[in-house]
Amino acid sequence: MPDHNTPMTADAFSRVEIEAFVADWYRKLDVHAPSEQLVPLVADGVEMQFPEGAVHGVEEFRNWYEGVIRLFFDELHIVTHVGFSWRDDRYLLDVVVNWQARRWNPPAPRSEWIGFDAYQRWELSRAPGNDGRLAIARYIVDELRPMLGSKPL
Repeated sequence: MPDHNTPMTADAFSRVEIEAFVADWYRKLDVHAPSEQLVPLVADGVEMQFPEGAVHGVEEFRNWYEGVIRLFFDELHIVTHVGFSWRDDRYLLDVVVNWQARRWNPPAPRSEWIGFDAYQRWELSRAPGNDGRLAIARYIVDELRPMLGSKPL
């Protein structure tokens, strides 16, 4: 019997496609891809909540991203969990990602390592238009659990 939380339309996305979308998002973050490669992955009215504050809309997202790629380097995101359900034409995701990076706070003589397990909630929807791709509508970081030895964020 089908799960009533899973869309039953011919154009529904599979678990594999959703997990590939999440993996692609983090791959782009790791390589500090140009913002032009990330912007198509967020909805026009995207809402994001990070430990440092909220981001609303594509331009605020672009500004946030351009800032963090100048602060963190040698980034590595390892997705350890993706759970999802369906409600109101949106995929609801619970994502856990291990995030490790280095940062340099001038004039410190060395960079410092940081590492966290990030517990997040995402909402994915179809982007408007005919291409039907997935887009992040909401992205909320609920908690950052520091790894042993990590400097605070």
